[in-house]
Amino acid sequence: MFKLNLLTPEKKVVVDQEITEAVIPTISGEVDILPGHVPMIANLGTGILKFKVKDTGAIFKAVISSGYCEVNPEGVNILTESIQLKEEISEEKAKAQVAEANAKLTKESLTDAQFEETLTDAKKAQVGIDLVNENIRHH
Repeated sequence: MFKLNLLTPEKKVVVDQEITEAVIPTISGEVDILPGHVPMIANLGTGILKFKVKDTGAIFKAVISSGYCEVNPEGVNILTESIQLKEEISEEKAKAQVAEANAKLTKESLTDAQFEETLTDAKKAQVGIDLVNENIRHH
């Protein structure tokens, strides 16, 4: 068991939540964190954050993007630019965002920064679609 803090610039999403496991998307791939994990700091990638709540065994899932995580003997601190909880994701809206981003990437002349931002938006939307459809694929 260890503690998780999950924050965005706008709010504290989770504070001192006791968990038994976390899977964190980093720019190098997913990192599975268990009690006693070696201390580390990693840059977050766009992907699905998962963690298991100690008391209830409930599994929390959300799309996060950009930021960093710190693992220390007390627990895990995640600071992310954005978070979208699974229940907040509309598949239809996410599909429209992917289509809009793809159209923008292929038809518009973008600066490097605009291109990267549009690509990140498309990836976040696609990861949201994947998260919403995750239960369907596993049956």
